[in-house]
Amino acid sequence: VWVAEGAALDGSLAGFDVSAPLELSDEHQYFRSETPYAGADEFSATAYVNWTDDDLYLAVEVTKADVIIRPDDAEPLGLDNEPADLNADGIQVHWRDVSGQLHGILVRPAANGELRTRALGKTATTARGRWRTDRNGYRLTIALHSPGLAALRRGEQLPFDLIVNEMRPGRTRRAGQLIWSGGPGWVYLRGDRHDPAAFGALSLS
Repeated sequence: VWVAEGAALDGSLAGFDVSAPLELSDEHQYFRSETPYAGADEFSATAYVNWTDDDLYLAVEVTKADVIIRPDDAEPLGLDNEPADLNADGIQVHWRDVSGQLHGILVRPAANGELRTRALGKTATTARGRWRTDRNGYRLTIALHSPGLAALRRGEQLPFDLIVNEMRPGRTRRAGQLIWSGGPGWVYLRGDRHDPAAFGALSLS
């Protein structure tokens, strides 16, 4: 949904148009590890995507019992194919701009409501925002800025995908992930990559 001004980005829904939610709450959207999908009451997400002439704004509300934050000073995990930030609660956002350039970013909660971000692939995308807990889990709000976003127009479709990573207490690697465009599949060896052929289409209204 196009908005004239961006949201507050304080971990709340202030300033967001929430009329067109994206739902991630189905077994067929879940990429699993050892255990199957526990159900929407245990792990699910609702996202709201807004855009201005310069930025893409996302609010992602995640339902889960425990929010697993990886401390910034934690020892490196040393896992092949998997950055440490991947093995914590958080999201990945992927899209293709009108020039065909692929973009991606990993965003996860950090201490004191701050966010830790990591660009995925060869992209100039940056993110800013905040997160907070709520009674069902947590919510993060971000603005993504990239040169390719300035060319967005109403009525077009943006190749896009949203991934929500699930971490559980006592684990070294993430337990699974919900993918908006669908699945199901296995989380093993996926790392932070996502096949562009699997992207969904985000209608720009």
